[in-house]
Amino acid sequence: MAQTESEELDLTEIVSIILKRFWLIVGCVLCGLLAAILVNTLMRPMYEGTALIMINKEEAGKIDASPYGSFMSEEDYYRTQYQLLESRSLLERVYQKLDLGQYEQFANPGGVAKLHGALKISPITRSRLVNVSVRSYDPALAAEIANTVADTFVQENVSNRISMGKDVIRALENSENSPAEQELLNSMPQVVNSDFIKSLKQQAAALTSQRAQLSAKYTESHPEVISVTKQLAAVNAQISLETKRLVQSIKIELSGQFSGNNIRIVDPAITPTNPVRPRKLINLIIGILAGGLLGLLIIFALEFLDQSVKSSEDLEAKLGLAFLGFIPYEKGKKREVEYAPMLKAGNSLQAENIRNIRTMLGFALADEPHAPFLITSSMQGEGKSHFSSNLVVALTQAGQKVLLVDGDLRRSRLHKVFHLSIDKGLSNIWSSNADKANYEANVQAVKDVPNLFVMTSGQRPPNPAELLSTPKLADFIKWAEKHYDHVIIDCPAILPVADTMLWGRYIPRGIFAIRYGKTNAKLARIALDKLSKAGIKVLGAVISQYRPSGLSYGKYGYYKSYHYYHDKEDNK
Repeated sequence: MAQTESEELDLTEIVSIILKRFWLIVGCVLCGLLAAILVNTLMRPMYEGTALIMINKEEAGKIDASPYGSFMSEEDYYRTQYQLLESRSLLERVYQKLDLGQYEQFANPGGVAKLHGALKISPITRSRLVNVSVRSYDPALAAEIANTVADTFVQENVSNRISMGKDVIRALENSENSPAEQELLNSMPQVVNSDFIKSLKQQAAALTSQRAQLSAKYTESHPEVISVTKQLAAVNAQISLETKRLVQSIKIELSGQFSGNNIRIVDPAITPTNPVRPRKLINLIIGILAGGLLGLLIIFALEFLDQSVKSSEDLEAKLGLAFLGFIPYEKGKKREVEYAPMLKAGNSLQAENIRNIRTMLGFALADEPHAPFLITSSMQGEGKSHFSSNLVVALTQAGQKVLLVDGDLRRSRLHKVFHLSIDKGLSNIWSSNADKANYEANVQAVKDVPNLFVMTSGQRPPNPAELLSTPKLADFIKWAEKHYDHVIIDCPAILPVADTMLWGRYIPRGIFAIRYGKTNAKLARIALDKLSKAGIKVLGAVISQYRPSGLSYGKYGYYKSYHYYHDKEDNK
């Protein structure tokens, strides 16, 4: 059961990956379709002319051309004919007959080789029929070449048979007068397989054996020896006569046999009307399929190479961090504060997720529920200030008095978020003027959020790292812990500067902000390693700017339906 659930989950992940970058596949498919259209438009049409010929093997009852008989199987015979059809000698005769050198497609050098490349011999399975096909840019020329190849092959076969028949007959005639060839004639299959000659040879063998026995007892002039000798001479004469009769019948049969032809043209090639290339429909299908496949390969390659963090599983597997929650992406309206979703009536998706993070943070701080903590990230632009400004509002809504400190003395931002003055702020606490350095005097209340107080970074000092290294910072934190339920420091990113590690001397716990699909896991590990060496315990991580996508909007597909449901309720 567990294995089935795992397989279903993997399938869901694959489909989600595909749907997440679905438009990339669509783009690749369109590119493949465009490429196929260009191929169909630009490719020169190629035509194919095909002639159909029939090749019959020699009949079993006919005399073999060779005096030694035929031991060639039917398969070997037809393979030989197919090779002869595309032999160089035959193609050279066709090339010269049609003067193919005048055509660009078959121009020299290598004209005959080009003709061979355009020729295709296609035997039809379980038949004696063979297609002789030729491809050319000129449809009429394609048909003409195919017909010429077939005609030339048939004519050569007739010529070869007649010439072979004459040679065999001449050899048989010579055999009658040549004692050496007489022995060869006697070994011909027609002679060897003759039942009558076999019986005569058996009689001759018996008489020869009998004569030898008699010669051992009697002289050559003995009547019995003379009688057997005469009988043996008569049998040998009869064998010779029968052999000559067979030779004469072979000559007569061969004279008529080679005048025919076992190869003929069944259907001559006609001028084709439709090109065989380009195959427009098939090219379009191939273009679409190739584009889709390329899109899939690109998607999975990007997914494999993607080192960003996108899910709670990525947090645990790649960074070893506890997951506190998502902050969904919501397009804010102009002139609307970043924490506006927390102030709206009704249930906002982002507000609910911030409250969930507040709950998870309560579990993480169970031993020290009011302990101060810092919020940081590996690089700039990962949403930590947006998260901190919304989180402090959520804490005040739970009845807590909260102080949010802009700990980034280099690139401050919180004064813009809450529309506060930068003349008051953190940098003033190091002033030699006691009134200006007063902690409470540098804290500003947020008008639209009760119980929320913000200390901006103040005017930018020339030496932020040196200020953060002084004991004054520790004294300020002790004061803040006495006067507020929660003290939260919005620290700068870790990798550009070391300011966060300086804050960590006095606030040894923090939350790590990660931007969905943007934060590089390798850089995040480097940042976390710095936090660990500085003695800062990371309570967990939040993923900001989360954009649900893929199958059912990802594993957290309830976001879309949640949004839809509450928007519908609000419009009632």
